[in-house]
Amino acid sequence: YYQNYLKHCSNIELVIEPLNNFFNCVKNGRCLGMSIASTLAHNKVFTPSDIQADRENLVDIQLDESVLSTILSYQTRQIKSDFLLYRYWNLLHYTKEEQVDILLDKAKKATEQGRYFLITLNFDYMAHAVTGMGMIDGEWEFNGEKYDKCILTYDNNGYGLDDASIFINSETKNTYINAYSNMTENLSFFTLDDDDFMNYGGAINPADSYETDVSSINSIQIISNDDQYGLNKATLTVTGNDGIKYDGIASCNSDVETYNKYVCKGTDFEVQNITNEEIFTVNFMNVNNSIDSDFNGSVNNVFRNETEFGFDTFGTTEYNLKFAFEEGHYSFSPHYRFDFSGVTDSDFKAVSTDRGIILSSSDNVKCQVKTTDVNRDENGLVVNAEENVQEDAVSSVGDVLLTFDENGSLTYYIGKNYNTKVQKGDVNCDGLIDTVDATLVLEAYSANSTDMPSYIGKTLSDYNNDGLIDAIDASLILEKYAELSTTN
Repeated sequence: YYQNYLKHCSNIELVIEPLNNFFNCVKNGRCLGMSIASTLAHNKVFTPSDIQADRENLVDIQLDESVLSTILSYQTRQIKSDFLLYRYWNLLHYTKEEQVDILLDKAKKATEQGRYFLITLNFDYMAHAVTGMGMIDGEWEFNGEKYDKCILTYDNNGYGLDDASIFINSETKNTYINAYSNMTENLSFFTLDDDDFMNYGGAINPADSYETDVSSINSIQIISNDDQYGLNKATLTVTGNDGIKYDGIASCNSDVETYNKYVCKGTDFEVQNITNEEIFTVNFMNVNNSIDSDFNGSVNNVFRNETEFGFDTFGTTEYNLKFAFEEGHYSFSPHYRFDFSGVTDSDFKAVSTDRGIILSSSDNVKCQVKTTDVNRDENGLVVNAEENVQEDAVSSVGDVLLTFDENGSLTYYIGKNYNTKVQKGDVNCDGLIDTVDATLVLEAYSANSTDMPSYIGKTLSDYNNDGLIDAIDASLILEKYAELSTTN
């Protein structure tokens, strides 16, 4: 089941602890998978016989390995990045009253069209998925509160309609569910009726696109050394799709601790470390890419948009960055993931382009680089999520473009429009091969001998291609320098 889940994982989902997420998703039940399957079968996306041969009704289906696999494939929909972002956005940005209005609106539409829809009941520390079947008007009273709407609900926990249905007072927006009457004080609702969204990459007749727009939704996780959620330690400024800036933290109405992240719509995001926390982490995720960043030192501002990520510091800061790109967003590379780690006294920026990733800093770029690919077998199953790994380092006096040649090997470009390929031996990427480069190689050789970190990589420094950076390379670089000097 886990292998089948990996088969349908996006690149981002492969990066975000897939084993832990899969286990946590399925260990407590199958409610989402059963609710989505019930909804899609009723809505004629597929039939009960598609789930199990010769079954005319869902109630006739007998649980076996194949059925369980189908249910699990829809159960894990909740940890797909687009579903996760959309659900978090709705729960964090709509008030309880607005959520109830959305529920009423979708229930009314479902009743008129004879369709089912998905409802998730979100309690303090758990969630449960049920199937909305329609809505009726009437008069009900529970615990002295009157209700005039009833959302007819199928609950796969086994409750009947009287216990599972959601009663609503359309004026006060108060709600009551008999089966969960002792848990509804902080109840919130997420409602979904987009069949294609529920069945995107699904197990049966999967949709290859959907209309639900999640393109500008970003989750931002802020963690400081003594405050797990960055509360009162950082500010989050978001530039909305309309170009207007707003407070991303204040915009999240619900209890952010429940979701351990802020979820905002926008084009640009800036996190400021307002209390100068030395241990500081900022993670970003949207449907196109994800960036995890850990800092040790004195990072100040961290910013990102669709193509750029960067930060500036108060002083010397170590950084570890993990970039993951979805298919279609890294055409310049055979790899979907990049890890950058290094140190800076000022700032650092990484810009994604059609040709590669541009690394820049106000002082020298000093960065270790690791690239990772996904290896799948002929059936699409993930064999090794960290295959074709390349590791290198770059120390450049200016901006440098990281890309790959026709053989898939790391290559660097500098200069105007990044049209000058950095030659082997030009260790500091200044366009020259000289004594400075030989000295840097000797320093790297000394550092490597004592297990000290070095930002000199083999691509440019291993002049004789023997897999080592040593005094021989320095000597050969000096010989090349002498040759060039004589020629010039």
